[in-house]
Amino acid sequence: MKYCTVCKEKYEDSVTFCPLDGEVLEGDPAAIVNTVLDGQYQMEALLGKGGMGAVYRARHILLGDRVAIKVLPPEVRTNAEWLRRFRREGQAARRFRHPNAVTVYDLRTAADGTIYMVMEYVEGHTLDAELKKRGRFTAAEAFEALTPIMSVLDTAHSMGVVHRDLKPENIMIGSPTGNGEATVKLLDLGIAKMREIAGVETGGNTALTMAGQVLGTPYYMSPEQWGEIPRDENFEIDGRADIYSLGLVFYELIAGRRCFSANTLHELRREHVSTVARPLSEVVPSVPRGFSDAIQKATAKDRGDRQPTAAALASELKAGLATSPLGGYPAAVANDLAETIAVKSGLETNTDVNAPTVIGLDASATAGPGAVGTTTPPPIPRLVPPDKSETLVESAASLAASATIPQQPQTRQQPKVADVSSLPVSSPPPPAKSKAGVMIGLTVLVVVFLVMVVGGVVIYKVLYPTPRVATTNTNTVTPTGPVEVGRYWLMLEPKKTGDPPTRVASLVPLASGQAFQMRLVFAQDGYVYIIGPGGDNNEPTAFLTTRPMPETGLTSNATIAGGEFSFPKGDGLLRLDKKPGTDRFTIIFSKTLLETPSFLSAPVTGKPMPAAQLAEFNDFVNKYKGNAPVIDLDDSNNQAQFMRVKVSADQQGNPIVFEVRIQHN
Repeated sequence: MKYCTVCKEKYEDSVTFCPLDGEVLEGDPAAIVNTVLDGQYQMEALLGKGGMGAVYRARHILLGDRVAIKVLPPEVRTNAEWLRRFRREGQAARRFRHPNAVTVYDLRTAADGTIYMVMEYVEGHTLDAELKKRGRFTAAEAFEALTPIMSVLDTAHSMGVVHRDLKPENIMIGSPTGNGEATVKLLDLGIAKMREIAGVETGGNTALTMAGQVLGTPYYMSPEQWGEIPRDENFEIDGRADIYSLGLVFYELIAGRRCFSANTLHELRREHVSTVARPLSEVVPSVPRGFSDAIQKATAKDRGDRQPTAAALASELKAGLATSPLGGYPAAVANDLAETIAVKSGLETNTDVNAPTVIGLDASATAGPGAVGTTTPPPIPRLVPPDKSETLVESAASLAASATIPQQPQTRQQPKVADVSSLPVSSPPPPAKSKAGVMIGLTVLVVVFLVMVVGGVVIYKVLYPTPRVATTNTNTVTPTGPVEVGRYWLMLEPKKTGDPPTRVASLVPLASGQAFQMRLVFAQDGYVYIIGPGGDNNEPTAFLTTRPMPETGLTSNATIAGGEFSFPKGDGLLRLDKKPGTDRFTIIFSKTLLETPSFLSAPVTGKPMPAAQLAEFNDFVNKYKGNAPVIDLDDSNNQAQFMRVKVSADQQGNPIVFEVRIQHN
């Protein structure tokens, strides 16, 4: 039998389209209910349907045992890749035992070709149903509910088994037992890749990725499951993908809504790869700060920044429960004050992004004069309120679009706002003989005072309209969130002579051999240093220091606030090598000229750094690694996308060091 997913009407197998609404008919999973499977199991009810098949409640006819049976869909029984996945799922789960994981008893093929898996039946309801009933969990309740799951994952990961599809629907809360306690069980421990256990092949592609098939649930998939390459450049999915998903499950239970909930796969991918969730302690004020920090770490974009094991996550969460909420209230009081706030989208990200691999300079490979154009970036917003003692910084809107002509940073002292106390004020009139006269005199005095104040403010606004960055006044109220300090994007060489250059700032890999220029804009005057991969082995190589290579068209590495810095300058281009891969280069921005360590002031030769300079470079990068900026994509204007470089409001130090990963095919 087939059925229509829209109107739910059932039809014979020979019918393809619903005669009522034209919808394509699908096999009816409920058709085998009340039948006997393989001469052994009475199929009692349909429990659910997922990507790997439908799950039923059944009873063994001879033994009377109640079991759950997963049946592979008929349309994929001849699909070799699906069969391999189903077999691997069964083998992984069959050899894995844990009191909080559903036990797999058997994997069989019936005489009619039906392939099915017999599993332990757990009576109860799933965690998503529990969430709908409660509305929201407290941090302590969520920790108690998911502690068994972290125990299962820690054991599974140690055996090389990765779940890959953690979500509330795959966590079962069993009915209370005789002692009144409910057992929590993890379902579907099996869209898992295997390493050495279970006798499955350990070579070749074990990532279980199929063309056109997403393995996992998009609302909870880690960036690496979306195809984002981790810093360690290992394509294999490991247990840290489950830690990311579990962090999002924690977030949903406590916030009462999914962390990422876009409507399309494209938008969901962008959220998982390029959006850092608002901390739980801000979304729900009652959440202890340490607990929130542990969740934030679990959902880091790169797996190297997450907890290494599920046991480590459990330990951090347990310790975090003892910390104070963000507002400093005791836990008992904070629970009463808790509220759910909508999670913002499009926030900052820790993901390092996307510029191509810099391998060498290509001054001759141009598409003619002006092949790579110059555009004026959107103005960088004012970072903090202006103050009398701050250093004046020009905005992008008030400067020329290009800053490739070397100029020394122009720092000027900001004239002070007119001090009304120093302006001449006429003496107050002599006492009047009546109250009316006194009132008139006071009114005149107030009006004169207000006119002088307003006039001073207006004059100040007219003369100094540009954004300003506070540098010395410690009383200035600074932003609490990350502050934008720069932007960058690429201008690609046109494919045909005469075509305009292409502006790129997205996560899409570039083609090997592509030529381009890098464009950078910073919010303050300063100096730019670039270290990229070079030589035959992509070793760290200086591309821009205080002594640039003449071929770059630059005589200085200085840049001015809000101006567009082009590297190389003019018609010069950088060109990727022909070997596909992922490489990194480091951007250093300093408000002051850096001449030490020596690699910053050494002449650019195009050759990899000698051992002494390489050691200096590694020490320098490690020194600022803990304060690395966050990077996110601004694609609000598809024609002028750019990457934002942000630092925490309390970490606006000098210099700013960030790494850009480069992918090309």
